[in-house]
Amino acid sequence: MSTTRMLTTEEFNHMKNYQSFIENRSQHQSMKRKLLKEIIHLYGERFYRLHEGTRKALDRLCWFASEKGFCFSGSTYLGKTYEKSKGTIDRHLKELRKQGQIVTVYRRCPRNNGKGNPVHLFVNHPYFNHWVKYLQLDLESNVGADVKAENTEINWESRIEETKKQSTYNLSLKDFNKYIRNDVSFKLSSDYVPAFIPTAFKSVVRPFFPYADDTYELWGKVRLAYKMSRLEQPLEDIVEIVVQAFKETVFAYKKKRIQTTFVAYFFGTLRGLFVIERRKEVLRNTDNKLFYNFLEA
Repeated sequence: MSTTRMLTTEEFNHMKNYQSFIENRSQHQSMKRKLLKEIIHLYGERFYRLHEGTRKALDRLCWFASEKGFCFSGSTYLGKTYEKSKGTIDRHLKELRKQGQIVTVYRRCPRNNGKGNPVHLFVNHPYFNHWVKYLQLDLESNVGADVKAENTEINWESRIEETKKQSTYNLSLKDFNKYIRNDVSFKLSSDYVPAFIPTAFKSVVRPFFPYADDTYELWGKVRLAYKMSRLEQPLEDIVEIVVQAFKETVFAYKKKRIQTTFVAYFFGTLRGLFVIERRKEVLRNTDNKLFYNFLEA
């Protein structure tokens, strides 16, 4: 996924000087393997048919991104290092963006104050959500307007003004609306979850997240992962996959395997399951094309 967001000098310096997620070489290798595994999972068997230089370039991207969740190595540098053309590296970066593995922002060019060198944020790195919030990236608007429309909501946590506590009894509609928007302690129960969210998903989430806004946020991640996966079948037909991803995330949480956040782990699990489902679709479509209809011949 790409965005026209351009970084200020202060933002880029902050990112470069930010505390590293890893503490030693062993952790560095482990994180690199994790990021590369997602890319291999995306390419499938095609990854091992890539030119050795291309594979090494992808490996080096993951190595650079392991420390802080992003890398800014240019395509020209990688191409010269691994004897590949800049166009080849750019083509694979474009594929990673298209498949939702990276999000690309840009440094500001000092010569003309325009778009400069790219900075690639790795979606599967634990710091990804941090960079999204720090840079205030509106990823959902880049995925599609329908996702943005369904995920438009009031950001309760961003309202930090102190409001006077008052009873909601006998409030006018205008006063009641003001109360809901300004009182950060006001939480809607899961009974207020919008109707477009499938019942099966609401039922599995409710025991763990009793508030409507939590369920709504999780479903927003589902919609985002679905758009990234480019699945042909409607999301409503694969809700069982979403439910399974949530159950696996709960299990990982209970086993203390989650090193980031629950939402980030859920999103990553969902992306993996959707990738598998997309592969099945491709195989089914391939088999259908190979089938010859003798009756219509």
